[in-house]
Amino acid sequence: MRRALLVLVVTIAAAAGIAATVAGLLHAPGSDAGVVPLVAVFAVVILLLGLAGAPLWNGIGLMRIRRLRPDALVFLARREPTLAPDLPLYLHRKDVNADVSDKWVAAVIDERGMAAWSSGPRARELFLMEWSEIGDVTATEFRSLEGHDRFGIAVDVRPFPTPLIVRVGYSMLGLQAAFDREGTIAVAEAAAARRPVTASV
Repeated sequence: MRRALLVLVVTIAAAAGIAATVAGLLHAPGSDAGVVPLVAVFAVVILLLGLAGAPLWNGIGLMRIRRLRPDALVFLARREPTLAPDLPLYLHRKDVNADVSDKWVAAVIDERGMAAWSSGPRARELFLMEWSEIGDVTATEFRSLEGHDRFGIAVDVRPFPTPLIVRVGYSMLGLQAAFDREGTIAVAEAAAARRPVTASV
């Protein structure tokens, strides 16, 4: 969270510096810069909005979901497609047409199981994996397709032999990122703790 705040402050400072420079050029004596500085400012603003678009949308969705499900564990999840080849088959069997490809989506864990939600101000549940379908939920190290060592959560989904592996993270202040190792372990433990006593592993 502190990293997101730091990046936000740096971004605002950079934008303010650009704005101040442009304002100085426009008001300088004998300035004939015309509209070029204004175009540059608009270009920077559009670029910043474009970069922050998905994180803002996800952040709005997380806030809405937390209001709707105050007792649930709510966070962002990003599946590793090459490490979870059975997920499309799972969704097909449930007749679910949800886009949960390699991108951050809202995840909700409660007494019913694990659900994926859409983002934005009208966030809604896309699909639910009930606890009866879920085995162990554990933190795990893995290697990404690009060869990077990462830390995520492995979820055994019956009856598939390959665990669903996801990275978990947050979105705030227009920025999003994965939790560190300690945060990921905390999410895995909190997820497992929400399994009802009657739902055996």
